[in-house]
Amino acid sequence: MKKDFFCCTETGQGLILNNLFVIPMTNKFKGGNPVLKIWFIALRPWSFTASVIPICLGAVLAWQEGIFYPGLFLLTLIGGMAMHAGTNLINTYGDFMSGVDTEESASTCPQLVQEILKPKDMQRMGIIFFIFTFCLGLYLVKLRGPLLFFIGILGIIGGYGYTDGIAYKYKGIGVFCVFLLMGPMMVWGAYFVQTGVHSWMPVLVSLPLSFLVSAIMHANDFRDIEHDRQAEIKTLAMWLGSKKSYKFYCLLNIGAVLSLILLVFFQLLPPFALLPLLLLPKIRFLLIKAYQAGKGDQQQLKGLEAASAKMHFKFGSMMIVGVLLTMLLNYL
Repeated sequence: MKKDFFCCTETGQGLILNNLFVIPMTNKFKGGNPVLKIWFIALRPWSFTASVIPICLGAVLAWQEGIFYPGLFLLTLIGGMAMHAGTNLINTYGDFMSGVDTEESASTCPQLVQEILKPKDMQRMGIIFFIFTFCLGLYLVKLRGPLLFFIGILGIIGGYGYTDGIAYKYKGIGVFCVFLLMGPMMVWGAYFVQTGVHSWMPVLVSLPLSFLVSAIMHANDFRDIEHDRQAEIKTLAMWLGSKKSYKFYCLLNIGAVLSLILLVFFQLLPPFALLPLLLLPKIRFLLIKAYQAGKGDQQQLKGLEAASAKMHFKFGSMMIVGVLLTMLLNYL
């Protein structure tokens, strides 16, 4: 295996990853500890928007009802990102141990296939993040009660078990589990931490984000069909095949748009929450990209996951802005 691809090799722009792309760094970051740089990239912090957005949405839903505790919001946000970090590390560990990750397929998480980090160290660090999340969650449970404890434990089990332990990703149900874990559970959890009251409203409002975060995961599996087949694991994308995977990807994106419209129609969200409809041209472009990927265009296939993640961030951010705008106008 080649060892020179990372090892803190720097350009004027940042760290070179697998000679494929560069992670930008500020001047402050350039002078930091090389080991910290390696672990920082291993956490895949650019993916944290998938947990930050639903947590922010849940808190904003509580705020529109006149309840908002900044301290509790900050703790929820830190806990959500810590759980996401632990999930990313265990995901890398599980994919490596199962033989799914190769130098070709693991361009964004190459620490194990390139022998930069040891598998056991990766696993231990992931467990540390989960323990930190658990300890932080105990304080929130003390404030809000056992229901939050149950949801938190499910979240930790779901995060760890994505590719290790249960390894449900390899059983073809990863997309469906992520739909629940990073949609309803996160939005409802953030809302419940603020209010201490159970409501189905945040569960329903989470649906657009649930569809879009599932689209990210499905795009990942869609791209990795051949690698996963060689590793002898099963994903939904493998079962569906390229053509049906494209159709399923379309359904997820259309589901996000339709569910948002229905939420506004039934007055669970204010009209300004329809701001994400301004993204329809970009969604159409995404679907064209997926269609070309389904036809075997490898270039489109490689970029589909990143494009889906950006859509999740933009769509969710505009939903949040729409709710905040309504609150502002009501205040004025």
